[in-house]
Amino acid sequence: MSRPDTFAFSSDNDASLLSLLISARGNDLELILGDLETFLSLKYVSSFVSGSQNQLGYEVNRNDAASLRSLLRHFIIREYRTIDTKRAIEVYQPLLDTIFSHVEPATCCLPIFTTNYDLAIESFCRAQYSEYDLTDGMEEDSLGREIFWNRGEFERFRICLQVRNIVLFKLHGSVNWMRLTSNGKIVQSLPMYDIVDSDQYQNAIIYPAGNKVATSEPYLTAYHYFSRCCEHAKLIVAIGYSFRDYDTLNSLLKARQVNEDLKLILLSPHAYNILQTIPDEDLIYWAEPVYGFFGDPISEPAYLSEIDKWLVNQLGK
Repeated sequence: MSRPDTFAFSSDNDASLLSLLISARGNDLELILGDLETFLSLKYVSSFVSGSQNQLGYEVNRNDAASLRSLLRHFIIREYRTIDTKRAIEVYQPLLDTIFSHVEPATCCLPIFTTNYDLAIESFCRAQYSEYDLTDGMEEDSLGREIFWNRGEFERFRICLQVRNIVLFKLHGSVNWMRLTSNGKIVQSLPMYDIVDSDQYQNAIIYPAGNKVATSEPYLTAYHYFSRCCEHAKLIVAIGYSFRDYDTLNSLLKARQVNEDLKLILLSPHAYNILQTIPDEDLIYWAEPVYGFFGDPISEPAYLSEIDKWLVNQLGK
């Protein structure tokens, strides 16, 4: 995602508040939105004064915080809604080829769990429809007029022979999911922000924030399957993940207690430092840092070799 200070502001207050947050949080959008959410959740606080002992502060009120939060959310939708399909194929094809060289497509699927909202996997599979079959929880009605989320799609999943099967779980929702406020139904739509018709539609995503918790559908189903997969998997490949999400980390640590065969490899340029944030004394025995930038031509040969090695170690083929 682009830096959160590289887009147009609707007011000087938005720019000033964001500048203040960046001075404290850097360009970490998750922490910035977390601070805004914390302030807005304190109903008994109407404003606060920014600044330090050596600076003249200025007053920030709830309207300022709500306005900036809306602007950042709009920015997120704009950032994620466009996917370069050719680039998605270039990035994901080598990784999936490596994984499926150790997996029998006629008997096994590849579950993918993502906290990203973009349509990269969907675009990849659509472009490669003769080689991949995608199950993502979306169902088309009998008249073909509407596509909507239905957990039954996962329950009815069966291996499609002759192709590689991917089951995609979007833990924090998708840029093209809209929730109907009238009945809570999730429908597939054009990726857009809900500010115009927020009385009828809401973006069905969990925006980045440190205190995010998945307590409703479709997130509950995705986290349920993540927990069950962790309990039975031999190898999890995590790509650029920070493990700040409490629900994901909790499921992973609980699974390790009942699944001693589970191994985790983390692909990231900061892999070792990220793994050090996981509160597990035995982490050194079941987690491995793999250094590199996903999709980077220079990093790719090395990290694919490491992933291939771990697939051989864990799957024995």
